[in-house]
Amino acid sequence: MTWIDLGDPLPRSTPERYSLVDWNFGEFYTLPAQAAALNCPFGEVLDARNTQRTFGVVDDEQLGTFLWHACRRRGSAASSLGFDLEHRTAPSAGAIHPIHVVVKRPGDARWWLYQPSTHQLVELKQAHTRLAGLLELSLQVLTGADATRLLFVAEPGKTLSKYQDGCSLVWRDAGAILGIMALTATAQGLNFCPLGITGEPWASALADQGKLAGVGLALLGTATGAW
Repeated sequence: MTWIDLGDPLPRSTPERYSLVDWNFGEFYTLPAQAAALNCPFGEVLDARNTQRTFGVVDDEQLGTFLWHACRRRGSAASSLGFDLEHRTAPSAGAIHPIHVVVKRPGDARWWLYQPSTHQLVELKQAHTRLAGLLELSLQVLTGADATRLLFVAEPGKTLSKYQDGCSLVWRDAGAILGIMALTATAQGLNFCPLGITGEPWASALADQGKLAGVGLALLGTATGAW
């Protein structure tokens, strides 16, 4: 068996201040403000959750509701780490939330960064070029031409500013978001499928400072029948 030992994360005796990545933003798009409530009982959501591999196009309201419940910032607090600590739906080591969600919608060549604090999508300039290889690979893994693609991009320096040997925490954060998204999609009656690919080496090229890493990709869409 091959196993990569990522070490045992421990809080640093003295946290290190971190400078956040400098994104190259373009257009801003505000998602619908009124996110629909999720009224499906939780036990039914757990029983119904199932990976699906066929996808119809989600509209703005469906996408907004999905991101609102799965990813939005619910609260924040100042810290000495160089960024705010946050409360979101998914758990995160140290309330740090180092995972960014980048959205690629069908029929739109652009990739958009979700902003949890404002419930907006922000265009990432040059992402169309830099993620072209990733898009091609993801289509080879699972075509899903009408699916919305969700790329998980980690900013590990956020977690490593507080924890030594903290890389496994970043991966666990990514897994927590995947789980929350799968349940949210089920509650909405949407189809959701995580892919095995990480997004590398393309995701890390989204910024020039060497601060990013791809940690997963998933597909979201309306239900179109059994796979």
